[in-house]
Amino acid sequence: MPDLRVPLLVLLAGRSRTHRAAEAADRVRRTLPEAEVALLPDATHHSLPLTEPARLDARPLAFLG
Repeated sequence: MPDLRVPLLVLLAGRSRTHRAAEAADRVRRTLPEAEVALLPDATHHSLPLTEPARLDARPLAFLG
């Protein structure tokens, strides 16, 4: 059977009111151990694209190599 795993980057807003970022990160790590999880500590769920845009842009670019 072919290996069907794909790279996965999960970006989480550290101050989200939609989810508890630390718990969500732990769940992702347990469920998908190959996934890379990144936490943007000062971002909220809705401000994620606006909070530290350079850092937000850099993360997926670095991940994609």
